[in-house]
Amino acid sequence: MVMTQPQRPRVAIAGASGFIGTAVSSALADAYEVRALTRSPARARAPDPDPHIDWRHCDLFSGPDVVAGLAGCDYAVYLVHSLAPSSRLTQANPRDMDLILADNFARAAAANGVQQIIVVGGLIPESFRISPLLWSRREVELVLASRGTAVTALRAGLVVGAGGSAPRLLVDLVRRLPVLALPPSARSLTRPIALEDLVRAVQLCLGEPETYRGAFDIGGPECLNYEEMLRRTAEVLGVRRLIITLPWLPIWIAAATARAFSGAPSEVVGPALESLPQDTVIRDNPVQRAIDSGAMPFREALKAALAPSHRHLCASPRQPIQGQDRELIREARRVRSIQRIILPPGQDARWVAGNYFRWLGTCCWPFVATRLDATGRCDVTIRFPRLHLLSLQRRAELSDPQREVYAITGGLLSRPDSLGHARFEFQTLLDDRYTMAAIHDYAPALPWYVYRWTQAVAHLMVMRRYQRRLARLAR
Repeated sequence: MVMTQPQRPRVAIAGASGFIGTAVSSALADAYEVRALTRSPARARAPDPDPHIDWRHCDLFSGPDVVAGLAGCDYAVYLVHSLAPSSRLTQANPRDMDLILADNFARAAAANGVQQIIVVGGLIPESFRISPLLWSRREVELVLASRGTAVTALRAGLVVGAGGSAPRLLVDLVRRLPVLALPPSARSLTRPIALEDLVRAVQLCLGEPETYRGAFDIGGPECLNYEEMLRRTAEVLGVRRLIITLPWLPIWIAAATARAFSGAPSEVVGPALESLPQDTVIRDNPVQRAIDSGAMPFREALKAALAPSHRHLCASPRQPIQGQDRELIREARRVRSIQRIILPPGQDARWVAGNYFRWLGTCCWPFVATRLDATGRCDVTIRFPRLHLLSLQRRAELSDPQREVYAITGGLLSRPDSLGHARFEFQTLLDDRYTMAAIHDYAPALPWYVYRWTQAVAHLMVMRRYQRRLARLAR
């Protein structure tokens, strides 16, 4: 008699090419079929030596792409942030991009019957003031849970592991600066957690959607402030540093210094320093109790994350492919533009789309005219001389009251799009609190630097004016 192996459950990991995603994928492959989703075409083409890890390219800004990426999956792990560039020009706040990515993922999870989403967020301080970074993480949790799938939110502080941007910032500052002057907020307390302990928490919760539904604070065994972490980093690196916490130092000066001497990008340094001013307290919960035993202290976690020379943090798993991805983005010359619009009470995305296209002709009168017909086709033209600027066609099969999708199909201002990716979407989320007006994968016909300082600026001005208009209507 032939014995068949029991079928493994399948888990999709969004953001699998990051330092947390790489570690989680490897750990889960022992018990699950892992579908590693990545926005990087270069990483998706490279096979994984583990036969239980299947890499797939997935554009999380595309609803159909995410539905296909989650097809047949039982569970999902969400490790996505929007800091890495996805287009040559991006006119968007990272927090707004995060909401669209999370909503697309939540919709796809519900459509595919995914039983559980695990998301890694940030520790929320008990005070009323929350940094923009932490509030963005909280909004992502709310959006992921808004479509009915059970969500487990693991809220962690600084994650110490090979390739992590936050520990790299600590190491680079200590290596390069003999004297470190810190703002008073550097004395705020947190519980840094080793990457392997975070992975253990994911393994514990995965497959238990009802037992671990909700938010769980997790951290390492020590409560440290950032000044002490820098001192311990210097000890691990074997260097002597003068570390001073000043009674007054503006955050922007500290951020500029950190960027200049560490080489870290502003999108990493700024949010990290913004989240310093409050102490974070881990609330007792079953996940923290389970990982407490054997949790790795900060010093040991940092040593494990260092390269063999013990002078640098191990490289990010994304580093070998970043150059290829940047070159592909540059060659494609695509644009993404996203604005968050406060939705007037009782309205939806369909109303916002129709209202916007009708208002556009009024806003730009007498130079620009718009025409929206019964088939969902919208034409934008210049009145004198009569020039056809853009054509858009409503995609009825992709649209519903909470999402309106218009393909950008032609016009003098648009390059031919053989793949049909260029689109203008209106997406309502957070219980109809906001509509995100988003242009995705638009390929301008104007020469790039002409477009950059003419049409792109004009579009942003128009969208900001429309944001103010709907904010007044909402009031």
